[in-house]
Amino acid sequence: MNIKSKGHYIEGQWIEGSGEPFNSLSPASGKVIWEGRRATVQEIDKAVKSSSLVFNSWSKLDISKRIEYLKTYINILKENKERISNMLSEEIGKPLWESATEVGAMIGKIEPSLQAYKERCCDTSRKQANGTSKTRFRPHGVIAVIGPYNFPGHMPNGQIIPALLAGNTVILKPSEYAPATSELIIQCWSEIGLPPGVLSLLQGDSFVGKELCQHNDVNGIFFTGSRNAGESIRAATSVDKICVLEMSGNSPLIVWDSSDIKAAVFATVQSAFITAGQRCSSARRLIVPDNEFGEKFISELLRSTEKICVGSHKDVPEPYMGPLRHPMMVDNLLKNQEDLLSRGAVSLLTSERLSIGKSFVSPGIIDVTSVEMRLDEEIIGPFLQIIRVSDFENALHEANNTKYGLAAGIFTEDEKLYNRFYDSIRAGIINWNQQLTGASPWAPFGGIKNSGNFRPSGFFATDFCVYSTGLIELEKVQLPASLPPGLTIV
Repeated sequence: MNIKSKGHYIEGQWIEGSGEPFNSLSPASGKVIWEGRRATVQEIDKAVKSSSLVFNSWSKLDISKRIEYLKTYINILKENKERISNMLSEEIGKPLWESATEVGAMIGKIEPSLQAYKERCCDTSRKQANGTSKTRFRPHGVIAVIGPYNFPGHMPNGQIIPALLAGNTVILKPSEYAPATSELIIQCWSEIGLPPGVLSLLQGDSFVGKELCQHNDVNGIFFTGSRNAGESIRAATSVDKICVLEMSGNSPLIVWDSSDIKAAVFATVQSAFITAGQRCSSARRLIVPDNEFGEKFISELLRSTEKICVGSHKDVPEPYMGPLRHPMMVDNLLKNQEDLLSRGAVSLLTSERLSIGKSFVSPGIIDVTSVEMRLDEEIIGPFLQIIRVSDFENALHEANNTKYGLAAGIFTEDEKLYNRFYDSIRAGIINWNQQLTGASPWAPFGGIKNSGNFRPSGFFATDFCVYSTGLIELEKVQLPASLPPGLTIV
């Protein structure tokens, strides 16, 4: 598969573009699957101006008409589910079964978005002595959605749909590691007949993202990705724009007790190793009691993890885990593993680069209990650090011992322990006896601390697609019953 890019989607037209060439390589085969060009300053400006010009008419369009467009798009997604799934697997490396779940999540986004807008952006009014107090909601204007590589369909989709529903116009700048998938998705959007400029696509790297952040006619930035990139975006975005960030995590999972160890092992594997550990909500730190249960659980976890099938999406039978998106991610994982081992960690299951390709790595589990001053960074990949603790207070301390705050979870059948965990943990997503990497479209998604500043995904995404206005209305201006002291109106 080698796709010649259709280019950028601007003013309802595909243009090849004239910026620097770049390509997308399959992480499984290393072959070029897409070739295109980075957007230039002129092309970026053209897309923004087009989005800005159409904003007034799009935002004033009856919301029922905007909903019709969105529902048509969902139907086209359904028709193209297999195509998009295949592209996701080819470009990102996900097994086909997992790519299909991502497209399914995209299709399932419409109903929660409609309900969220209805519940959270409804106009209200209240009669008071000096008139009627009202709350109304308005779209921001031009929104730039800067997407991630790991969920190039689902994550931007979860922001584009509520943004368009609210009356914004949108420019998608996908990850430079997912241009082919993003182009295919915008092709689906292009089939629904949106007014030119309502939705645009600009391909490229951080240069394009920075230009969008600094453009005077862009009113908001929605970003999903790494902390370093998020901090750069926040620094580049002026204070007059809304800047919504969903970033990295170093998420803890406490496994304290379970009458079904196999179920706990499965949920732990799903938390740590699904998507080859490339989810922002992946469990990075496993906290267990230093007792007989902890030992038995770790033993069972190791046995199951050793049997994880790693391979290409084209393999038969299908693998559980595909490659990392880029060989340098494998390099970074192995470098961090070596560093931890040099500082006293004990490898229980060593992560190794596999001979089937430069981006394939086996899952690793390492005991870092004895390591002092552990590195508090997100290590992307199938790499789980175990910390043994003597009591539950220490478990809570370890769980909160991070500058991140995206996801946190606990496996226990003691509801009182869960309530203590909930009361103490500092995270935006908190799961009880559920995998960390599971999220509901009917709940907010996002983190605190270095993991983000709002809830840009999930049910609350609509909150950041609008700004609220407070009004006091009276049919005509009136004198008060009495004037303030010292004032005479003549």
